[in-house]
Amino acid sequence: MLFSRRVLVFLALSWGLVALYPDPTVLLTSVRNLLSPRIEADAVSVLAASLPDEPRAIESIVLDEVVPYATDWEAAGVPWSFPSAAEALRARSGDCESRAVVLASVLAAKGIPYELRMSFDHIWVDYPGKVATALENDARVLADRDGGGWSALRWPEDLDLSREARAQAAIYWDPMPAGRKVLLFGGLGVIALWTQLAAFIARPGFARARDGRAIEMRRSPTPWTAGGPS
Repeated sequence: MLFSRRVLVFLALSWGLVALYPDPTVLLTSVRNLLSPRIEADAVSVLAASLPDEPRAIESIVLDEVVPYATDWEAAGVPWSFPSAAEALRARSGDCESRAVVLASVLAAKGIPYELRMSFDHIWVDYPGKVATALENDARVLADRDGGGWSALRWPEDLDLSREARAQAAIYWDPMPAGRKVLLFGGLGVIALWTQLAAFIARPGFARARDGRAIEMRRSPTPWTAGGPS
């Protein structure tokens, strides 16, 4: 039974990865970019030259026109991705990670100081004169980064677990295509049934009955051995 549970967990995790990330390199690259976001001033130099020098005006244009919001399901076909600035520019839409790295790259290209900030469900860019919002403020910060590595994680002052759960569902579950949901849970259902069947067949009672039938069949006289050829 223990072996069956291990097999079930391994197969379920493997299937979940395949169903959610048909190309697993997308996930690996996203994790790398989360640990060390790729701020690329060179990649946005032409864009930066065409924008004003006031940070709030830059933010408004980047978020509204350059990288308008789209879920990762819509922009990348996966539940979560963290692109580089160049990749986000090519996609022309994206979630908060895409918008943040493009905005940070533009500010870096213009020599404007900035800081990446992260909460449990959001990443944004802070800069001189930034106006705090309900989603982007000091009380929501889990970690921040000002060009080096992320700071040590800290417990946010403003943390509502029910709000976070709703936010996660809105980000990852609600926009998930129906076909992918069927693929994911259909595969998990098949795996669960298969492991249960394998466990049932491996039960001692079933095995003894199966072996007993096999022995009985070997002992039973065949028409040839009982009476010779007819």
